Amino acid sequence: MHSFQRSIIICVLLTVPYVNAHAARLASVSDKKAAELAEAVKNVEGADVIFIGETHDNAQHHAAQLDIVRSLHAKKVNMAIGLEMFTPEDQQELDEWTAGKLDEETFKPIYARNWSYGWDLYRDLFIFARDNRIPLIALNIPKKVMAKVVAQGGSALKESEIPPKISWTLNEYQAGYMKAIARQVFGSSPPARLHTRLSEAQALRNTGMAWNVAKYRKAHGADKVVVLAGTWHCVKNGVPELLSVYDKLTYKVILPELPEFTLENATVGEADYLILK
Repeated sequence: MHSFQRSIIICVLLTVPYVNAHAARLASVSDKKAAELAEAVKNVEGADVIFIGETHDNAQHHAAQLDIVRSLHAKKVNMAIGLEMFTPEDQQELDEWTAGKLDEETFKPIYARNWSYGWDLYRDLFIFARDNRIPLIALNIPKKVMAKVVAQGGSALKESEIPPKISWTLNEYQAGYMKAIARQVFGSSPPARLHTRLSEAQALRNTGMAWNVAKYRKAHGADKVVVLAGTWHCVKNGVPELLSVYDKLTYKVILPELPEFTLENATVGEADYLILK
């Protein structure tokens, strides 16, 4: 092939828009109908905070998260990405990653000490954020603090380890979820003390993530925050409703379709859109 012909082919390829043949399949909870990705993004992009839930080891959920982030970025939405996967102790490393100061092999051990799920599940999201200089925010509570709550209870924490205005009492929906988790871990009759500590740990995580989102928004008011976290943090009765404790922030929620959240039984009190299987 002559160089002139190659140049023509390259020019043609560069003018063809990128089309993701496997784009996230979404549905609107309000009308129970399928929704195009572009339509869903248009309807959520006006919110201050956009929550996109996940099952941590589900690659499809992470692909959908990336589709939504890409779509927002293509519309030049000024945003940051909040991560359940990181704690504030490594915020500097996140900043260095998005600034392009750390290569992948250097960053992977930093990721691994924060999160036990495989790097490959999240790699494309982190690469996209780095390549496009999208800020990443560490949202979770430090592991040593969480370990202390599980071992000794919330009363063992220092004031400096607790987000302001925390309520250790979960709402009925989150409390029901934690009861189910306790039964899975400890059997049909979990010890009351351990159930209480698991509930306190959930309250601490939810409150901590809401506090860290609100702090970032106060410091960077122009940025929207896209939160990537587990489904039971992202559901409206989890982290989203706690945002109002710290600031007047609007939010939209996109959850993966799970047995607890199907297109038939999910309500707008839980999510605005579902990622379909």
